[in-house]
Amino acid sequence: MRQKKRLTIKRKKADLDNQSIIVFSFFVLVSLGIIVYNVYYNTSPATWVSIDEQLSNNKVCMVNDTYMGVDQIEVPVGGKMYYGCCEMCIDKLNSLESVRFGIDPFSGQKVDKSEAFIVLKSKSTGEVLYFQSEETHQQYKKENEK
Repeated sequence: MRQKKRLTIKRKKADLDNQSIIVFSFFVLVSLGIIVYNVYYNTSPATWVSIDEQLSNNKVCMVNDTYMGVDQIEVPVGGKMYYGCCEMCIDKLNSLESVRFGIDPFSGQKVDKSEAFIVLKSKSTGEVLYFQSEETHQQYKKENEK
C-alpha cells in the first residue's frame, strides 16, 4: 500500500515538472518574440540595405532625403513622380521646386530627384544622396575610397 502511494506521489511530481517546463517554455518564447519585435521595429530600415545599392525611389522621402524602407506617398508633379512620407511632404513637393531637386555630390550638378540614382549616405540615419547617374556614383565612390 505504501509503495502505491509513493508511486502516485512521484507521478504527480513528474506531471508538475512537465507542466512547469511547458509554462516556462511558453514564457521564454513570448519574451523572445517581444525582444525580436522591438529590435526589428527599432532598427533603421537603412540597416537592411547596402551603402552601394541603388534605392527604389518610392521608398525614399524626397523632402527629408531619408530612406524609409516602405512605399511612400506618390506625388505627381509636372508629369514626374516624387515621393513623400506625410501630408506636409506632399504640400512641399507640390509647392517648392527646390525640394524636388538635389545636388550630385560628385559633379555638383542639380539633379531631379524623380530621375536620380539614389544611394544611402548613412546607414545609421538613413540619409540619402542623389546622383545624376550610376557612373557619377561610381566616380564619387572611387574618389572617397582614397
